[in-house]
Amino acid sequence: MSKLKYIIFFLTLLFSWEEVFSQEKDLGFILDSLELNSKADVYHAPFYDIDKKETVSAISTITGDELSNSSFLNLSDALQGKLSGLQVISTTGEPGTNASYLSIRGKSSTTDYAPLVLVDGIARDWVDLNPEEIESITVLKDMTAKAIYGLNAANGVVLITTKRGISNKLKITVGYEQGIKTPTTKPEFLAADEYASLYNTARSNDGLAPHYTDDEIKAYRNGTDPILYPNNDYYGYAMKNDVTYRKGYLNFIGGSKKSNYFVHLGYVGQDGLENVGTTSSYDRINIRTNLGMKLTDVITGVVDVSGRVELYNTPNLSSGDYFNLLSTTRPNEYPIFIHKGGSRETDILGGSLHQPKNIYGELNYTGYDKNVDRSIQTRFGFDLDFNEHIMGLSADVYVAVDGSNTFEYGKDEGYNSYMPLAKTDDGYDLFQVKQGAKTDDQVRKTNSDYFSNTFYGNINYDRTFREKHKLSVNAVGYRQTVSTSTQFYFIKTLHAGLNANYTFKNKYVLEGSSVWVGTNKLAKDKRVANSSAVGAGWIISNEGFLEENKILTHLKIKGSAGLMAYDPTIWTYMHLQRYGDGGVLVLGENNSVSRNTLIAHREENIELSYEQALELNLGIEVELFDALALEVNYFDNARKDMITNYAAVYPDYYGNDGAYFNNNSTLSEGIEGAISYNKTFGDIRLNIGANLMYQQTKWEDVLQMENLPEGMNQENRPIDGMYGYRNQGLFQSDNLARFSPSQTFGTVGAGDIRYQDINGDGVINNDDQEYIGNTSPTLSYGIQFGISYKNVNLFVAGAGFAGHYRYNDSKYYQMSGLDNYSEVARNSWTPELGADATYPALTTTKGENNYVTSDFWLEKADFFRIKNVEVGYTLPRKESRKFESKFFIRANNLFEVSAAENKNVDPERPNSGITEFPIMRSYTMGINLNI
Repeated sequence: MSKLKYIIFFLTLLFSWEEVFSQEKDLGFILDSLELNSKADVYHAPFYDIDKKETVSAISTITGDELSNSSFLNLSDALQGKLSGLQVISTTGEPGTNASYLSIRGKSSTTDYAPLVLVDGIARDWVDLNPEEIESITVLKDMTAKAIYGLNAANGVVLITTKRGISNKLKITVGYEQGIKTPTTKPEFLAADEYASLYNTARSNDGLAPHYTDDEIKAYRNGTDPILYPNNDYYGYAMKNDVTYRKGYLNFIGGSKKSNYFVHLGYVGQDGLENVGTTSSYDRINIRTNLGMKLTDVITGVVDVSGRVELYNTPNLSSGDYFNLLSTTRPNEYPIFIHKGGSRETDILGGSLHQPKNIYGELNYTGYDKNVDRSIQTRFGFDLDFNEHIMGLSADVYVAVDGSNTFEYGKDEGYNSYMPLAKTDDGYDLFQVKQGAKTDDQVRKTNSDYFSNTFYGNINYDRTFREKHKLSVNAVGYRQTVSTSTQFYFIKTLHAGLNANYTFKNKYVLEGSSVWVGTNKLAKDKRVANSSAVGAGWIISNEGFLEENKILTHLKIKGSAGLMAYDPTIWTYMHLQRYGDGGVLVLGENNSVSRNTLIAHREENIELSYEQALELNLGIEVELFDALALEVNYFDNARKDMITNYAAVYPDYYGNDGAYFNNNSTLSEGIEGAISYNKTFGDIRLNIGANLMYQQTKWEDVLQMENLPEGMNQENRPIDGMYGYRNQGLFQSDNLARFSPSQTFGTVGAGDIRYQDINGDGVINNDDQEYIGNTSPTLSYGIQFGISYKNVNLFVAGAGFAGHYRYNDSKYYQMSGLDNYSEVARNSWTPELGADATYPALTTTKGENNYVTSDFWLEKADFFRIKNVEVGYTLPRKESRKFESKFFIRANNLFEVSAAENKNVDPERPNSGITEFPIMRSYTMGINLNI
């Protein structure tokens, strides 16, 4: 998109909406829990305060109290569906590693789309913060809002502000909740007799004799000899149905005229799913102290210190390996116990040549891992108020030092496993398939450190002249240095610039930013760049013809555009020539001597520079009756000069990855909107809110191989596109397969997938692939509903995604050889089932033809999930005399509605519980006290 297009859009100021916030908050617990998007005229950003009524920026916000009604282990999960323009995709449910994927206005690239997250102005770890220590979370989406935050801000900015003290008497809040969590779905795999029967079918499909006799299948079913004919339900044996979750916190807040303080102590914990052996556990403690001290009439000192300790204990088996064992091991693979003696010395564990790992042995006799993750975050500085000397002038200066350490230690042990061959007079004839020994040595496994120091300062001038000219100017300087124990260099980023907002008669707004940014990652003459943005707005409701209107209480149209430099996809020394191991030089008589050599891994490109983000935002804000609020934004975001290299198009024999250079570009267009209604009817208070975003990003220019078939050309197609073959169902006979266009992926016969000959040349090969679907949601939305009647409240929140596909390529769907069979195999093709089959014919081969990438394995991934439900009762202070208390029950991830047919697979994470820790559903109850 050309710059001219942006100028035209900007000048026309098309109407659009986004999120406006609800009524001013009341004080009680019950009303705190009902606020959906609290209306705040002023947002406290790190560098300056943002006046919602007078800014042209696109901003969404939420309070920490609004997030505290969830029982998620990390903060990112609690944000799903809550903020307009913020897309949150859940990952694994494993404690300590389950931060969700965040993007603002979708993904603008395939490599790095995460927003910049600042906690009290500092880029630092944030997902392990507790909602009870957070004052607000604000999302900055357009150029005028985010340009001032430097190089990493092009993907949007999330500002997290922690709570601070107030000049008031001491207020204590304390809370505790406990409950259970259970997987949202549980995969279903076949029992041994059904597996054996279908495996015989697979052999028949391959023209082979049956492997299992009828008597053996009957023995699996009846359990007459569980050693030679085991029938294991590994999930039922080795995994719990639910785990315990617990959370508690204690807050102190108060102060005097000279000082204020906020102190937070929080704890969360969750047990593991292992039902035998060493059970994993996760415990986290958060501590925060935020202090403010008025040193003089001008200077206020600020000291913030927070720390976190995480303890994660597991068997010496990763979560992925654990679930892989559960899902891929056949039910008749081995008897778990050949002899159960109760100890390592007396247990005789089963195994097989195909799978020597025994699930009980892996959980009991391989050792353990103990992980200790410690971090400390500090911020020291001064707030300077020169208002008595120069009206409207203030300044801040801060230094922050963060550090963290991850330490892992444990034991690495082994065990023996045996395969039973035949029954003998005194037991069973055994063949050892795995050997291992016990050890008493505890060892250090990993140790890593992180360190950062940050300095930032800003000067603010905010003043109104002659009651109609309001000017706010902010000069900012920011520098951060980061290092880790795994790198031998420091990463430095800095930016300095100016942001200004001018409002005339509270009606007409002009806003702009200009920032110089830099990093040490690039060549010296490429390290500095400029980011600039400009915007304008018209507050129509302040015009004379609408000023006294009681119906339309707020109406504003706004627009902004800008150009930003962006660097998170750049890593240090990326522009330099790189050599490394990989070559071999052969010398001597008969080439008998070889020597390792260095080879070029990457070519030099000192012209490598920043990516560029060019963006437009057009919006409208509407408020009716001081109760119904609407906002919608249209956005058009282009990325230019994206970094790539020739490895994408050159064959492997080229010898290295080539140079990195600026080439690719994308275009993202979309619309986001939010609506909220907040009203009190006597003893009833009602809060309803919803937000929605439609967005898709396509390639404008992309490095790809020349002379590609048209169907494989990525230009003007989604950046998350999948490319493969179009299926035409299953072959119903060998003759049909024989006389159809030749498929070049392997032997083809009845029951195999039939592909479309796109180019009509009679051969189906790489030239017949085309775009078949996209993997990222194009539509995301959230709803919130809250109602209270006197002392009783109900809150419900949900989130949904649509407009995308999932590709079912896990072993749950794509089964071959000696793989385990899931319930999907029941509907595999047989001559009897014919055209009613929904799954290809089973095979003992690799099934090359059926498992090439094709739309046969695509499935619509649309779903809606109820994320939070809370029912509470508040006992007022006057009844308990000493404190106000709230009793509640909560549920998270309560249920979901999905377009997918298979309800045994989570719609958001198809590998949940199959190859990774499952997404969890929780039920808790607890109490909050306000003393």
